[in-house]
Amino acid sequence: MRLALLGHFPVNAPPQGGVQSVLANLAAAFVRQGDIDLHVIQHRRGIPGGVLAVDGYTLHDFPARPSRVVPNMMKTGGLVTPLLRELQPDAASTHQPEYALAALDAGIPVLHTIHGFPRHEFWTRRGVFVRTATLWEVWLEGRVLARARDLVAISDYVISAYRSRTAARFHRIDNPVAPLFFAPGPLPEPGHLLLVGNLTTRKGVETALAAVARLRPSFPGLVLDIIGAPVDAVYARRLREQAVPLDGAVRFLAPTSQAGIKEALDRAQVLVLTSREEHMPVIVAEAMASGRPVVATRVGALADMVTPGETGYLAPAGDAAAVAEAIAALVASPEHATELGREAARRARLRFHPDVVAAAYLAALHEAMTR
Repeated sequence: MRLALLGHFPVNAPPQGGVQSVLANLAAAFVRQGDIDLHVIQHRRGIPGGVLAVDGYTLHDFPARPSRVVPNMMKTGGLVTPLLRELQPDAASTHQPEYALAALDAGIPVLHTIHGFPRHEFWTRRGVFVRTATLWEVWLEGRVLARARDLVAISDYVISAYRSRTAARFHRIDNPVAPLFFAPGPLPEPGHLLLVGNLTTRKGVETALAAVARLRPSFPGLVLDIIGAPVDAVYARRLREQAVPLDGAVRFLAPTSQAGIKEALDRAQVLVLTSREEHMPVIVAEAMASGRPVVATRVGALADMVTPGETGYLAPAGDAAAVAEAIAALVASPEHATELGREAARRARLRFHPDVVAAAYLAALHEAMTR
């Protein structure tokens, strides 16, 4: 089977964001199948151009210009569609709307995965150009929804949000997690918390800091590591100012590789995610695979990932008191935290292991081909 995998893909650097992690994990799992001629195709900034044979698949890179008037996503089809017509893959798995349209224009069976909600994200993105690009993304997504016949929903939340907007068939498939996260790790460090996410208002990091401030009198040894890029410089500065009175209890760390994230999870007793807006964050699946309970806000599809009292706890977005109460329940009882982490790991292996996810994608791709 010749398969095209289209979307933003990590090149010579750790994955930046959930979609890149998903594509990297899927590509590796497809290669392990042994009978797939895989072609990974992308058009974005910050990559070298050309065709490269990598680890059992072929990578086709179309570099985009760093400065532009027209958003790069509007140029993707003109570059990618001719390549797809030349390659003639049996099917395409696409992960951003511009790639789905390119594959549809090439006349290839398409299985498109919906990863986000650009219509909602418009209001949390800053800058005139960024918001203009988001409007283009919304428009492209609308065209995909009108033309696609097969869509991957990575959560039930996607199906409920998009069912009325498309006649396509939905295939409910979770995001994959890299195999390294399923490896047994050491015992966590008591009172060690971890938050992974870029420093933007959407991630609600200030709520996590306020929760730590509430917990410090009862748990003076509590430490929160925050791994994320300061995407919003103003917001990142406010967070650092908020952390000053906490006497070193909060540490801001740079983005790292998947191996670095795994090491951070192995140290942590609890993963904390206090987002104001989310979908199906890969870091939560990675924490579960690593056997760590999760304290998260009840937004997006997080209720589909975290079961209160069984794999972690959920709290209302922006409610620092509720987040602090959930963290305290785990930090005060290491045995309880271990029990929840063990159940989280069991469920993660059934849902998020890349071989399980790749098998589900292949089944859906075959359905798309036969239709």
